[in-house]
Amino acid sequence: MRTRTSVTIHNFFEKHHSITFRLGWASFIICLSALQFGYHLAELNAPADILSCNFDKPGPLPSYDDTIWSQYNFKQCIPMSEEGVALITTSYTIGGLVASVILGSTSISMDYGRRSVCIFASLFFVLGSSLMVMANSAWMINLGRFFNGAGAASSLIMSPILINELAPVNHRGLLGALMQIAVSIGIFLAQYVSYFYSNDQQWRQIFVVAVMIALIQFLGLFSIPESPKWMIMNGGDEDLARSTLYTLRTNITTIEYEIHHWHHLAKGTQSPDENTPLLEEDATSAVDSDGSSISSRKSLDPPSITITDFLFEHKYRKQLISVILIMTGQQLSGMNAITYYGVKILNTLFNNQGSGGGNYVLVLTCAFSGVNVISSISAAPLIDRLGRKPLLLASIGLCGLCSLVLAIGIPNKYDVAVITACFGFIIGFSIGLGPLPFLMVSELTSHEVVSLAQSFGTVTNWTANMMVAMLFPLLQNLIGGTVFYIFFAISVAYLVAFYYKIPETKGYHHSSDVWEHY
Repeated sequence: MRTRTSVTIHNFFEKHHSITFRLGWASFIICLSALQFGYHLAELNAPADILSCNFDKPGPLPSYDDTIWSQYNFKQCIPMSEEGVALITTSYTIGGLVASVILGSTSISMDYGRRSVCIFASLFFVLGSSLMVMANSAWMINLGRFFNGAGAASSLIMSPILINELAPVNHRGLLGALMQIAVSIGIFLAQYVSYFYSNDQQWRQIFVVAVMIALIQFLGLFSIPESPKWMIMNGGDEDLARSTLYTLRTNITTIEYEIHHWHHLAKGTQSPDENTPLLEEDATSAVDSDGSSISSRKSLDPPSITITDFLFEHKYRKQLISVILIMTGQQLSGMNAITYYGVKILNTLFNNQGSGGGNYVLVLTCAFSGVNVISSISAAPLIDRLGRKPLLLASIGLCGLCSLVLAIGIPNKYDVAVITACFGFIIGFSIGLGPLPFLMVSELTSHEVVSLAQSFGTVTNWTANMMVAMLFPLLQNLIGGTVFYIFFAISVAYLVAFYYKIPETKGYHHSSDVWEHY
């Protein structure tokens, strides 16, 4: 016997799902890309001066000749100037920027799928980390950093979209926040590993850990599903999309609506109104009583939108401005100045030499990273409870206040104030600027431009990231700790811009609803 599904949009929004095993596993594997992003952000923080021959720190063995690295003719260190060290930091952001531009100007994700791009990105991580392990020259370690940056950018574009398209509406905020939690765990892991391996004999093992994580994700990605939304909207296997949804949803009454809704999006039309049955006669999907589908809808091609359309068409103007603001604000708040150069900042404060620093400094950086993890986890449930905008405003406000304290405290050697401000900065970043930008891009933009918006947003994000990586050490050498006055001024400007230009997205399924109620 066949029955016709009769779910309305109102019913759909009211339905709540639990997290299935497959959804949880997929989210975990996808989030390993964010973990690797965080790991590579922080991996050079402690060992930079050691691997560049600018600082000596003995290892556990009598000499470097006793290590396995020496036996295979790997150098003890790679001679580099301070500018050379800044370049290997910046190479990561250059790789990210290049990958963002390529993904943003092509239809790779639409042609090959979200999961396929993530698999390709994981190979970049494997290649980049392997090059860093085997590096015997500056160009080789720079190339490794470049590939890691390309992998990170590709993942950060696709991973939020894939999670968003796999997750039910009521869990998108929480699962999206897992991305930032994974970033913070990656940063913590890098600092923790560096605490043990930042010495003349073992610094390559920091990158061995990165290779292992990359291989785990590469293999794990073959065990998770492709986005069912992508399958429907790009002429894929509808039966496979439906069976995939049955493993991702605990309330199966919404499944046929989701499929029908995606067909409407592919046509470029609106979904039925709130009180209209979701399955009209022209696009019905009969379902047997045992839940198996016997429908076969015609594949539909999504509307063709270019990056030029998104950048210059008036109807996307507000969306474009909001994407630029949240994606650049995340980087220009100054968080990565602490992530990239935190050890150097603290060494200056405590008069240590070299980024290998004393154990006290390394313990502090591990503590910073630990607080980052805890605050990211604590903030995750708040995203769906308090909303995006209040957390975003609180985040940029706290980061700005802590930047002011750092600007005053570092030149005057107020060590307690500086350490407290670093903790406050990290907490402030973790509750809003960290998890929200990549999540909100998909909520602020129309379905036909979401991939382009994510790609363009990532380009602006990596550009701002590169500016911080390149300019911060130069400005710090010129004006010292007062460089944080610049971050304070930037934070104030973004606080005002966020208040007036960024709408709340909590509780809305369509970007049109977000902007209509703004």
